[in-house]
Amino acid sequence: MVVDTEKLNTAVQELRNTLKEGLIATDIWELGVGLSIAGYNSQPAAVALFTELTTSLMSTLSDSGFPKLRRYYMLELEGDHLVVILRHGNDVLQGILLNSQKTNMGMLLSVAIPKMLTAVAGGR
Repeated sequence: MVVDTEKLNTAVQELRNTLKEGLIATDIWELGVGLSIAGYNSQPAAVALFTELTTSLMSTLSDSGFPKLRRYYMLELEGDHLVVILRHGNDVLQGILLNSQKTNMGMLLSVAIPKMLTAVAGGR
């Protein structure tokens, strides 16, 4: 897979500018490899965890006859944490860890996520 890491790093910086203090960490990684190719406060253990979780979720949805996972899913965690996993096509994932008390959900859903989807598509 050919990746323009400069464009991905620019996209991560734009995400930081958009979400400000709500953003705790983010990683963009290739699904098959499971190693971060761009990020902020990278979390290698989370990359491995969400690679496995996303693969299992996609498989389970398919096996159960549910519609396929599309662009993203969210998990609300204890301690005011929120995780968003973005699918950039079939081979690239992005995890975003947020402080839910410092994140404007409208900004996340209507601005930050669409901008990341577009930016990462341009970096591939």
